Amino acid sequence: MDITIILSERGKELALVNLYKYKLIGERKKDNHLRWRCTNNKCSAIMFLGLDKRKVIETTVQHNHDKNSIEKIETQVLRENCKRKAEESISTRPLTIIRTELLNSSSTSNLNNQNVLILLFS
Repeated sequence: MDITIILSERGKELALVNLYKYKLIGERKKDNHLRWRCTNNKCSAIMFLGLDKRKVIETTVQHNHDKNSIEKIETQVLRENCKRKAEESISTRPLTIIRTELLNSSSTSNLNNQNVLILLFS
């Protein structure tokens, strides 16, 4: 399983596994594995990762909802990258930051104009 760590809108770490997003709940004391829960509040899927956040140790309960779309994930990653760049460089115009991120990002191939408009006006 491929695990990608992305940032939430509030700057918290999210684990992305098979197009499902998990939020960090805490550390299991008996074996020091990190406990992650699905970000969908109606879903009770839980997984455990090692401390290095690279290997899924255990999963419990299957998801009771559809996977997130690739476009939704890419839009979130792009938005968070733009926010981070805007905080680092307050003198750069927002449109310049967005264009630069779109050109530099290799994972934005699935984004369409509607996704970019949402990013611009959110």
